[in-house]
Amino acid sequence: MPASLCFAIAGPVGPQEVAASLAALGPVAVDEARRVIRRHLDTFDWALWRSGGRLTVERDGNRRRLLWQPAGDGPPRAFRLTGEVRFAADLPAGTLRREVAAAAGRRALLPVGETAVQRTLVRVLDREGKTLVRVPIEDVQPMRGGAPAGPERRRLLVEPLTGYARAGHRAADVLAATLVLAVDGGDELADAVVAAGRVPGDYSSKVAVRLTPGEPAERAVRRVLARLLRTLVANVEGTVQDLDTEFLHDLRVATRRTRTCLGQLEGVLPAERVAPFAGEFRWLGDATTPCRDLDVFLLDLDARRVSRQGAGGAALDPLVARLQADRETARAELAAALASERFHALVRRWGRLLGRRAPGGEDGSRPIGAVAGERVVRAYRRLARHGLALGPGAPVAAMHRLRIDGKKLRYLLEFFASLWDAEETAALVRELKLVQDALGDYHDAWLQRELVVGLGDEILAAGGRAAALLAMGELAADLERRQRARVETFFARFETFAGAPTRARLERLVGHRGGE
Repeated sequence: MPASLCFAIAGPVGPQEVAASLAALGPVAVDEARRVIRRHLDTFDWALWRSGGRLTVERDGNRRRLLWQPAGDGPPRAFRLTGEVRFAADLPAGTLRREVAAAAGRRALLPVGETAVQRTLVRVLDREGKTLVRVPIEDVQPMRGGAPAGPERRRLLVEPLTGYARAGHRAADVLAATLVLAVDGGDELADAVVAAGRVPGDYSSKVAVRLTPGEPAERAVRRVLARLLRTLVANVEGTVQDLDTEFLHDLRVATRRTRTCLGQLEGVLPAERVAPFAGEFRWLGDATTPCRDLDVFLLDLDARRVSRQGAGGAALDPLVARLQADRETARAELAAALASERFHALVRRWGRLLGRRAPGGEDGSRPIGAVAGERVVRAYRRLARHGLALGPGAPVAAMHRLRIDGKKLRYLLEFFASLWDAEETAALVRELKLVQDALGDYHDAWLQRELVVGLGDEILAAGGRAAALLAMGELAADLERRQRARVETFFARFETFAGAPTRARLERLVGHRGGE
């Protein structure tokens, strides 16, 4: 039997009726009814919900506790809560933190819904008065803004304490046989989230647009671009409020994907209509760059400190403080850009254009299967040609252009993944991502080293200590070594990805028949 069973109460069943039914098993106690408020937490992209877990802060008067329900059967595990919880790192150390962090990663744990619960606890005891089985009876009411916002559900749970599963099994059998109960198929989290105006799983940064090969290219591309616009807009508030760094990351990626779609699928949409937007999305992408680069550096420095278990970490405090100050400036400038009339006009005008059916470009009426296949093969050949022309001593700018080529190919594969074999498409994207990761890590290391070297003189002039300058010198040397290592990794991976077998696989996948 599962360690916890949940029943829906289908009739006039209360604590006294439950206690009377359980009296056949031994002594029974009925505790005083209590009202508790449950605030349900998840990440913006529903990482906990997708993993099968549930995280709840339960407030009973002035007392608070954290309830964690991992995937699978079993009652929630309860933890005393003394402070605020925003990230997995704020949770009590141990299994709870590890399990939540495995799902949530760097994302903030945000309130996604609230329920008010009137709970009465019935307990089955042994002869010494020790509790064997807990049977909470709950009236659960979704809330919004402190007011009821959905239908109330009544339920009964059977929770045997550790070592008393058999007693729990007997209690469940007795209750099911004597009371009007049904297996509870409800979901308290879902009820709370719907009352708050959302639906579990309603956001993902993935480009999940279902296309058919014969669909006109103009219509298919509009649908992809509309999906990207929704993703971009969904991340504005979290970026401005600085809830976590992934809001900006997703907003930035949606912007880059939009630019890729416009550039790589030229001729599908009417050029005279979309041309003015290319510069506006470039402006938006440029506005996100400074803050995102500093986010990445600060996250890397934090990981460096953790991996070294704090050894010498304090020596880098002046650098971290300077980077945090620069990031705050960059974040404020980005927030101003996102609040500007220029940005709001871009969103309005772009949304209107995508919402109108209009004649496409010269390729607009062609089947998307054919157009997408041609553009993917073209992007792959460009990436292979540019990459094979470079060597380990290639300029940073050339490596960065190659990185952009890789992103364009990957985005095209992701836009049109529904047209092709899912497993083979995913495999090619994974292989490409390994190439991209090496290039991205190389570029980040170069950018960060340039920043560290440039800030050294400023920190020295501001009276920086020798320990800070030595630590920064060591960091710059580590970043240079990382650059060299990632260049070697890139060329080893790229040789395989740019080879004839990969090219043949990709052309078979998209149904390419030769030519450009």
